[in-house]
Amino acid sequence: MRLVWLVPLILLPGWCVTCFAQSCPKLPELNFDRRSDISYIDSLLTLGRTHRKIAVQLPQGRTNDTLRLEGLRFMSIVFKQMRGAGYDSSYFYAKQLEKKAKGYHNSLYIVRAMMLQEYYLRAVKDNYPQALQINQQALELCKKLPPESSPCWQIQMNMGDIYRLLKEYDNALTNYRLSLTFLSANTSLSPKNRKLLMSQAISQMGEIYEIQGQYGKARGAYDSSRQIALETHSKVNLAYANERLGDFFINRHQPENAIMVFGEALTIWSQLADRAGQASVWARLSECYTLTNKPNLAIEYGEKAVSVAREAGFLRIRQMAAHSLYRAYRLTNQPVRALAMYDEYSLLTDSLENLKRVEELSAMQQKYAVDQVITVAENERYVQLQQLTNVRREAELERLRAESERNQLVAKTRMSQLKQSIETEHLKAESQKNRLEQLANIDKLRRDIEQADLLRIVLVGGIAMLWGFIAVYYRKNRLISRQKREIEGLNHDLEDKVLARTAELKLANDQLRAKNREIEEALLRGQTLERKRMAADLHDNLGGLLAAIRTSLSALNPDRMADGEQKIYHNLLTMSKEAFAEVRYLSHNLQPDELEKQGLAEALTRLVDKLNHTQKIEFHLDHAELSRLGKTTEFNLYSICIELCSNIIRHSEATQSDILFKRFANELNMIVKDNGCGMNPDDATGMGLRNIQARMELIQGRYEIHSGVGEGTTFIFILPLNKA
Repeated sequence: MRLVWLVPLILLPGWCVTCFAQSCPKLPELNFDRRSDISYIDSLLTLGRTHRKIAVQLPQGRTNDTLRLEGLRFMSIVFKQMRGAGYDSSYFYAKQLEKKAKGYHNSLYIVRAMMLQEYYLRAVKDNYPQALQINQQALELCKKLPPESSPCWQIQMNMGDIYRLLKEYDNALTNYRLSLTFLSANTSLSPKNRKLLMSQAISQMGEIYEIQGQYGKARGAYDSSRQIALETHSKVNLAYANERLGDFFINRHQPENAIMVFGEALTIWSQLADRAGQASVWARLSECYTLTNKPNLAIEYGEKAVSVAREAGFLRIRQMAAHSLYRAYRLTNQPVRALAMYDEYSLLTDSLENLKRVEELSAMQQKYAVDQVITVAENERYVQLQQLTNVRREAELERLRAESERNQLVAKTRMSQLKQSIETEHLKAESQKNRLEQLANIDKLRRDIEQADLLRIVLVGGIAMLWGFIAVYYRKNRLISRQKREIEGLNHDLEDKVLARTAELKLANDQLRAKNREIEEALLRGQTLERKRMAADLHDNLGGLLAAIRTSLSALNPDRMADGEQKIYHNLLTMSKEAFAEVRYLSHNLQPDELEKQGLAEALTRLVDKLNHTQKIEFHLDHAELSRLGKTTEFNLYSICIELCSNIIRHSEATQSDILFKRFANELNMIVKDNGCGMNPDDATGMGLRNIQARMELIQGRYEIHSGVGEGTTFIFILPLNKA
């Protein structure tokens, strides 16, 4: 299949020479999905060199000068995609392009050359101050260019990247939004490239939103970027968009969604034969399958990622894969391999931490230098504005002075004209006044006559309407009296029927409540018997099996084992002891005797005493305001406490927890709180919380969650006392 498209590429230079003998055609746009294809890049370089040779021989003129500049720009862009040593060649052609463009006084290509140099200084040399200076200079030149062809969008995007690297996220967002505004007005780019560039800016805004904790905006940005990549059929952009969306799902603890988008990204990287992209996705898939308890798939993808990362020196990918492999080998009970992967992960983490500290120090230095550049630029801009203001002020003073003199002459002329006009108007006003007084007297007499006629008509009409109203009122009153008597008769019959139906419904409700009480008592008895049976099975069967395992392990002589085996042996003893204690704890807490005999307060007292003897977290119980409740209510409240105490021990990282009972009017509140790491209430969707919700609905109560990251967690369970 490769030979099919290699033949046109081989014949391409000859065809170009034939065409260029007459004129230089427009160079093609770069296909970014094929930038890792060496043959494709070589063909573009050959095309660019041929274009330059022919363009140099063309006569001087604006069109031919543009062709020569475009050839230099094309070569710089192609070398930029080659990476490595290609970056230096790209910078060389960018400098030549700037020199030629200045000679031709072509501001557009000067800015384009500066943008290519800026990328080299920012992305390759990490020289943010010089990159920022270039962007500021280019921004001044863009003021002279029309918005439809101005590269101002690229300057704003570059400055957004610089601020993002320096962690000035608000400034970065401002620049990215300006970039989107300028991109929408630019018509020199093809529609596809314009969409892809907008997708890039939106995706980078999504990363900033995620850093700032605005997860809804981040998800929306990632989805928009991915949708644009789908619309433009850009494989590389779609793969990157899927990777960013997958990372978002992992950070939000949604590995199933991450697996789906990572799978799409892996398919694209495989089609493009991009080993770095494949290794990156393999490492992420390994982490996802570890989180979803599929260790075999996690090991398969993790080993692939580690192999490629070791060969190519991808430290970050290698660290991710080693960490997921360590966890996967632990899940599959392969302690030796797990230990090896943990050692490799620790070494890579230390190395990357050192590199990160160096980068942070460099970033601080770069930020200081950037601030200096911004300060100098602001000072220069202030001086220029001050000079411009002074010039404008002097010009305005001259204009005002001349205008004042002209106004004085005009005022004198108008004064004499006004005097003549005033005398003429005074005579006219006297004559007009006399005529208007006569007309006013005539109009007054006519209005008086009209008002008298109107008053007579209104009086006659009012009397007629009054008699009509009296007749209608008498008729309506008789009709209302007859209807009222009929309604009273109907109401009497309806009240009798309602009383009878009410008595029937009351009897049915009493029977239904009695049946519900019987069902609840039977359900509680069944649950109690089942929990006692499960507790006995756990204690007798699984407890006996664990005791036998401990006895068998104790029979081994650890002195004859190697150091690694002794470590495994002692770990097994410890784990069997903890498992035996956990079985005893579960078998007792499934249905403690004191809950049934002495009530919820005594059962919780025994539970807290046990937890304080076996756990590092200090539990406190206040049941002073708790009295005996129904069996169903006490059983469900005890089960809820067991579930929450288990969650606090496993997840909260707390040092203290309180269980309180408070009475408020006709309500009983059970409060369970801790001083742990807290959580986002929107994430409270686990199986345990669904069980708690079902139990509260069963006893006709409700509950609230108050928490925040680093602020601890408080559960408030509200139960009406008349329902308990």
